Amino acid sequence: MKPLPDPIADFLLEHHVLSLAVCFGDVPWAANAFFAFDAGSNRFVLLGSRDTRHSEMLLANRYAAGTITGQPLEISEVRGLQFYGPARVLEDESEREAALAMYYQRFPQARGMSAPVWEIQLLQLKLTDNRLGFGTKILWDRHDR
Repeated sequence: MKPLPDPIADFLLEHHVLSLAVCFGDVPWAANAFFAFDAGSNRFVLLGSRDTRHSEMLLANRYAAGTITGQPLEISEVRGLQFYGPARVLEDESEREAALAMYYQRFPQARGMSAPVWEIQLLQLKLTDNRLGFGTKILWDRHDR
């Protein structure tokens, strides 16, 4: 698998909340979620009840997009990431347990929550990092060689 550029991997390890955009039919929806980044598989792991609006929409259309960003006041410090990829509930017990272990390592307070475990396989990423120069973009695509 093509590795992530270091600035993207570092950014993902520094953040823990994403904004998720989903769509089914003509209806878009957005939600925030805590995530753990799995650098070995280039995926996000998150927990989410099947009865939320975004989960219901993901079950009908598994493709999602989203963003991750901080809120620095200084424009030269602004960094933000856009992502795209398919999401699925991890049904296989061994996959689920491995993903939960990773999630709990990042969020130990989530132990004991009863919610399905989801993954979003990252297909494309774009990091904008003004610290490297205003409007600097770093791109990654899972299928580029």
